[in-house]
Amino acid sequence: MDDLEFRTRAFSNPLDQQEDLRTAADASPERRQLLDELNELERDLRRTLLAVDIPVGLKEKLTQHARAASPLRNRGLLALAASLVVATGLTLNLFFQPGLSAQDLALHDELVEHLHEEAPSYQSNYDDGGDIGWAQVEAVLEASGTSLTSPDELATMQMIFARLCALGGSRSAHLVARGEHGPISIVFIRTAPVSRRVELRDDRFQGRIIPVNEGNMAVIGERNESLGQYEQMLRESLEWSI
Repeated sequence: MDDLEFRTRAFSNPLDQQEDLRTAADASPERRQLLDELNELERDLRRTLLAVDIPVGLKEKLTQHARAASPLRNRGLLALAASLVVATGLTLNLFFQPGLSAQDLALHDELVEHLHEEAPSYQSNYDDGGDIGWAQVEAVLEASGTSLTSPDELATMQMIFARLCALGGSRSAHLVARGEHGPISIVFIRTAPVSRRVELRDDRFQGRIIPVNEGNMAVIGERNESLGQYEQMLRESLEWSI
């Protein structure tokens, strides 16, 4: 690992426990000193942030102000409100899941942002009873390089949304099923597997990103949705076709 890659990863996540980063740090006193300083800075930052109480109802107030703004400012303010909500979740993710790599955090961040952007589209289908046909789901799976060896169980789910997206730098599949308490997002990302399971940290959504062979699968729902059955069913039948 050269100095540029080492510094990039060290600054991105000084608590990264992957062996290659630790080996690179031990290769020189300068690298070890830099990583130790970044670790101490990270711990100080966490202690400071944990001591700050986030005002109750902050997200609701930001959203209300954005919706009340003029049409020209509305989009920008809504985006700012969403970004602040996502940032809160990402801070909690660092606190409660130490040892995630820079790649893990990057994929988590990208997925959370994507969910907040897409939620209005599939939420309206959920509220209006707008189910889609299984043929549309199969077309999205095929285009994303995803195949299910036992699709019958998934086909019995009420699907309300199926679209290609660019998560993980590739054509990924974002499906949404009708859950008991709200929409359930099922995301298949064929590239850039995470190094371990990553729990989603967000004030609305709960779920996890799971490495499967050469890619990732994410199953995400509302806070009170039971997701274990979907994770097991999908993980056992998932294959990457291209």
